[in-house]
Amino acid sequence: MPNLAISGPALEALKKELEAHMMRTRKQGSSFKVQWVKLPFRWIKLLREAKANGATYDLAHTILVENFRLEQMAAGEIILSEKVTGLPQASRRRATATLVKLNLIKVRRKIGRAPRVVDLY
Repeated sequence: MPNLAISGPALEALKKELEAHMMRTRKQGSSFKVQWVKLPFRWIKLLREAKANGATYDLAHTILVENFRLEQMAAGEIILSEKVTGLPQASRRRATATLVKLNLIKVRRKIGRAPRVVDLY
């Protein structure tokens, strides 16, 4: 019976090829597009009563869309980066603070990192 084990330089080359393939696959991203999402009446009411600005509404909608996307993909947490939200840092910080104050979201912060939404209410 012949020995079919791969070893030496052939094994290293195969590992590098597999690693390169995995990196390409991860970078491609998902083709999943959100068509619609539910906007809880509680959120509408609290945002209206607080007279929230446009950035706060944008962030609230983004959080709900990202939450729906993550539920469909069984993924982790919502990261409120500029890339995800499309908002500048100052606006994003104010809008996040407003949503936390209204008790709509719970956020975890780390120095030098974008805030992460831990919980939606």
